[in-house]
Order: sequence, then structure tokens, then C-alpha cells
Amino acid sequence: MKVAVVRNSVDSRVLNQFGQACPETYGQQTVDNVVHGLSNGGHRVALFEGDAVLLEKLRGFLFPEAGVENGIVFNMSYGIQGECRYTHVPAMLEMAGIAYTGSSPLGHALALDKVITKILIRDAGLPTPKWMVAESPDQDPGDLRFPLIVKPRHESTSYGLQLVRSREELGDAVLSVVTQYDQEALVEEYIDGREVCVGLLGNESLECLPLVELDFGGRELGAFTWEDKMHKRP
Repeated sequence: MKVAVVRNSVDSRVLNQFGQACPETYGQQTVDNVVHGLSNGGHRVALFEGDAVLLEKLRGFLFPEAGVENGIVFNMSYGIQGECRYTHVPAMLEMAGIAYTGSSPLGHALALDKVITKILIRDAGLPTPKWMVAESPDQDPGDLRFPLIVKPRHESTSYGLQLVRSREELGDAVLSVVTQYDQEALVEEYIDGREVCVGLLGNESLECLPLVELDFGGRELGAFTWEDKMHKRP
């Protein structure tokens, strides 16, 4: 099978700059591992940028004959810019009628907005820490109990995540998020305890992958940070 691996390694292949630039990208080693793994599995693999000319390039690789589909996209694209950048490549592929791996545009859009995600979780009857959305550093936290977690509303990979224990620290953290990421801050009560990751694979029928518990080694902040995810801790 032909497999087009789509990723973002540059942020300049757009018609115009618009909104927040994406700070995320997969490392080259990770991309190479995926390409080599697929190639070793007997697939014909090519690497593409998830940019403004993606569909035209995919046409030549996946559709050498008009109307005859001959492959799939392995989506590793974070998007280039904007509030809903994760949705861009999946939406382009759906519009063009190209099969792809990973979440749908709707799934990405809901997950990238942490407030909407929390509302959906709450409305499904599942517990989630109390929260508020902060637009300015002097906003009153009301009845939220310290310590609190502060993070950008629309980022992932734990960008901007901070643990605060006072009103002064809260104001500084909110100001940092609003200034650096140009968006609202999500402020949540910090829940101390064990953290377990559960991976799900599939669409209509889901396979639950083995559980993975994170070991924080007794440190003060029991949460998976950007430094952890990027392997920046000693």
C-alpha cells in the first residue's frame, strides 16, 4: 500500500500569517522511525509537508490515475497556525476524499479546547476538577482552592503549565499565559494523586491498550510537564 506520511517541519509554507503559530512538531528521529517502520512493513512510503499545497502533491502520489485511490495518509501534522490548527490537515483530506489515520477534525477541535473538553466530561457525569477561565491577572478565583494549575486554553503538550499556591502567583501565571500565548488561561484545582494514561485504538470498536502509570518520583508537581514530554529533565 502507498502511505503518505504528513508532518509539519516548517511554518512558512502558507499564503499568509494568521493567528498563533504552532509551537509543536515531531522530532526528525520520530518521523524517521515511522517512515522506516512502514517501509519495513512492505509499504511504499513518501513524506509530505502539511501545508497549503499538500493536496496537489498527494494527488500525484496517491492518485496517479484519476478517481482510483491507492493508499492512505499517516497523519503526523500538528498544523501550522491558528486556534484550530490540528483540524486543518484532516479537514483537507476529508474534503478531498483521502483516507487518513488519527482523529477527525471534530475530535481534534474538541480536544484542543480544554474548556469544551471539561464541559463534555462534566456533562457525561464524570468528575473533573473545578475550574474557571481567566482573561486577566486580577481576576478573582472565587471559591477555587489553592494550589491551582494554570495553563493555556488551546495549547497541548503541557505548554505553559504552572502550579501556583497564592493569589500573587496566580496573577503572574495568568499574565504569562495571556501574554505569551495570546489566549485565555484555564485555571483548575490541583488534584494530587496517581496519574494513569489509557490509550484507545479504533473507531466504532475500540481496543484499550495497556495502562501506563506515570512515576513522578515524589516531586512537588505530580503532573506530566513539557519538560517531561520533551525529555528535558536530567
